[in-house]
Amino acid sequence: MFTKKISQISTETTPIIEATIYTSNNLSKEPIIYLHGGGLVFGQRDDLPEAYLTLLTDAGHPVIALDYLLAPEVKLPLILKTLKETLESVISQLPEWGFSSDYHLMGRSAGGYLAYLLAKEGFKPKNMILFYSYYTLEVPNFRQPSPAYLKFPRVAPMDLEALIESQPIVAGEMGKRYPIYLSGRQFGNWLPRLLPSLRDIPMYSLTEEDLQQLPPAILIHSTDDSDIPYNLSVNAAKFIPQNQLVTIIGNEHDFDRQVSDETLAVYQQVIDFIG
Repeated sequence: MFTKKISQISTETTPIIEATIYTSNNLSKEPIIYLHGGGLVFGQRDDLPEAYLTLLTDAGHPVIALDYLLAPEVKLPLILKTLKETLESVISQLPEWGFSSDYHLMGRSAGGYLAYLLAKEGFKPKNMILFYSYYTLEVPNFRQPSPAYLKFPRVAPMDLEALIESQPIVAGEMGKRYPIYLSGRQFGNWLPRLLPSLRDIPMYSLTEEDLQQLPPAILIHSTDDSDIPYNLSVNAAKFIPQNQLVTIIGNEHDFDRQVSDETLAVYQQVIDFIG
């Protein structure tokens, strides 16, 4: 079973950026630095189910779960800038924490997207672990009303103002913040809530050449993911020099939300890939 502690990474931001560090008695392997999902508008660092954390830490991999700023209170340029500073600080402290200076970078959904951007910015993890992620914003259905989300009652953009905080935040309860993402996907205006301008989309997307420069990666994705298209992971796997694509048959986006024998087996595949 893992143990955990909270570490302040930066007190120079508002709010304070923190990390949760999960360890076991076995510290024989490189740490996994983890970024949560949530469409960049909701979620929190401590969202990995305990069963997965136990599996990873018992295999010798400490897990370091990071805060990052959320939209729309701040836009993607500041989210990425602050996250880069956070990751630089964490990497510098790995030896002090008794960990290997090498690390693996893991993200689920939007956290995987941020992992892609960090690698593009020059960070060099030993491996990348990418659950149902995307490497580009050049995706037509990101800018169009999503049929999957149109099945839900409409959340008009004007109804969201009460949900947006007056100050930057690093954690957003799904029950409160999910309507921001839902509305963005229903009306095709999710990206304008993230970016200063849609002209910035190429700046925050990876090209085929960028993908060819990435470290080894394991990509896990459901075939009929109604949120993030499966073909984004298929396409990434065509260009990342060393990779393993794990295909999940089904239509769930975050298929690992509930722990099962099948999802535990997927996390074991992650452990086998990163060594």
